[in-house]
Amino acid sequence: MCDALVWSFDAIAGVPWLEVIKALAPVATAIIAWRALANWRRQDKAKRHADFVDQLTDAVHSFVGLMPAPVTTVQLVKMGMAYHIPLESKNEDPYVAAAIDYIERRGADDAKRLTEALDPARPVFVRIQSLSAKTQVFDFEGYKDCQNAIGRLTWQFGRMQALAAFIGSSTWYWQNPEIITHLKKLMEIEPEEIQQHLDRDVAVVHGFVRDAYTRIYG
Repeated sequence: MCDALVWSFDAIAGVPWLEVIKALAPVATAIIAWRALANWRRQDKAKRHADFVDQLTDAVHSFVGLMPAPVTTVQLVKMGMAYHIPLESKNEDPYVAAAIDYIERRGADDAKRLTEALDPARPVFVRIQSLSAKTQVFDFEGYKDCQNAIGRLTWQFGRMQALAAFIGSSTWYWQNPEIITHLKKLMEIEPEEIQQHLDRDVAVVHGFVRDAYTRIYG
């Protein structure tokens, strides 16, 4: 056994360690560089994901914060349609007749008020749509529900915008059944329903943001 140990020490001593170290140095450097690059990529990806989630959160909060004014204006429009007493009935349905007379007499003024209430949210509305379109780049886990919620948020804006555009014209041909059908659809818009949708869909976005931050920083 002593002979074996002596042979082992002699073998180790005979290894040109300096040459071995010189040969392995580039390999070790490459491994260190690869690990550093991989770590940098992970950090960069996490930063980009976090920046996107921050932007989305700010945009959604800004959008929802600007909604009370237009929702209140929609409520006033609805009240005007419901309680207006027409001087001349232009439809056999009394509610439709009241809405028609309201549009012809007050529609332009209230359309202007509703458009002005929506205008502050318009840039944020565009911003949210732009951010939603970028999600394929990031491939977030579980983003589909959030994307659908954002679609519903922006749809509420579109509904109010359509209402403003419709009541702003007093020259509709009220004998056209398609015009009356469109009017009835707009008359179905309820401010309480809009607010319920906003609250529900913002909660979905908050859930996505919470999970995204957990994955990024967890």
